[in-house]
Amino acid sequence: PQGVTEGDVLLGLASNGVHSNGYSLVRKIVEVSGLGWDAPSPFGEGSLGAALLTPTRLYVKPALAAIRAGGVRGLAHITGGGLTENLPRVLPAGLGAEIDLGAWTQPPVFRWLAEAGGLAEAEMLKTFNAGIGMVLVVAPDRAAALADLLAAAGETVAVLGRVVPGQGVAYRGQLS
Repeated sequence: PQGVTEGDVLLGLASNGVHSNGYSLVRKIVEVSGLGWDAPSPFGEGSLGAALLTPTRLYVKPALAAIRAGGVRGLAHITGGGLTENLPRVLPAGLGAEIDLGAWTQPPVFRWLAEAGGLAEAEMLKTFNAGIGMVLVVAPDRAAALADLLAAAGETVAVLGRVVPGQGVAYRGQLS
């Protein structure tokens, strides 16, 4: 299989919450918000505590199906460190990523955390998954077919951007 190259497409698979990352900050934000863990969730159903502890989604089966279908050149699990720190780990020297922040809609939990904690977008992107739990780096000529395959497997897929010359992650637009 070919390694990651310039022009490869970044397909993001939706997360369903904080995926057990950034909980030191989450605890501080809940404390600052003045809400108790048993208070009604301001961004979802049930209590605040239960909503924040939504179990982490697993991506093994859809990722394996995409790999078997051909064209996957890299996978980045978006854990603590967010897109900012995790995606560059799968990119070779001299290549970075350009991501359109308007390509997906964050789950409401992230908007609440940003507002309640007074967090800047850059901090959110470096601490949390911001609604993207896994990124597949794929060959451009396979991107549409792989996005369709992943969607058919029940994933919410966003075309996040591309691999570009440079290093790190460059963001365009704003989170929605």
